[in-house]
Amino acid sequence: MEHGGHLLFWKTVNTIILFALLYWLLRKPVSKFINDGINAIVSRFEKAKQEKEEALRLLKEAEEKLENAKAEAEKVLEYSKEVAQREREQIVQEAKQTAKRIIEMANEEIEKEVYRAKEELKKIAAQKAVEAAEKKLKASVTPEVNKKLIESSLQKL
Repeated sequence: MEHGGHLLFWKTVNTIILFALLYWLLRKPVSKFINDGINAIVSRFEKAKQEKEEALRLLKEAEEKLENAKAEAEKVLEYSKEVAQREREQIVQEAKQTAKRIIEMANEEIEKEVYRAKEELKKIAAQKAVEAAEKKLKASVTPEVNKKLIESSLQKL
């Protein structure tokens, strides 16, 4: 019994040393990996935030231009109103184009995410179908069927 206890003691010491070495060797790479992942997520979030701020800034600029055009239209005569109207239409068109581009970019991103999700679902569905088929095959193959298949294979040889 003392020999078994001695062996257990050395196995425990070896295991502790192994875990200590693994911790010492993998601490920095694993930490770097986790930090890189977090940094990537943060940078994507910051980029999205900046794009949103840029879109809001463009919208605010368009709204400000629209307000300026309205104020000018009130101050001038009929000719000035026509000029202001053309300018207002241009600003609205720019805002619509900007909004359209933003919506198109968002739709493209959504389509990409939907495609990725569909592909992932296809993979999962295929895997589940294979698993179900394996279960059905295993359930349907009885020793008798297995014996007939072996005999049939041997006869073909």
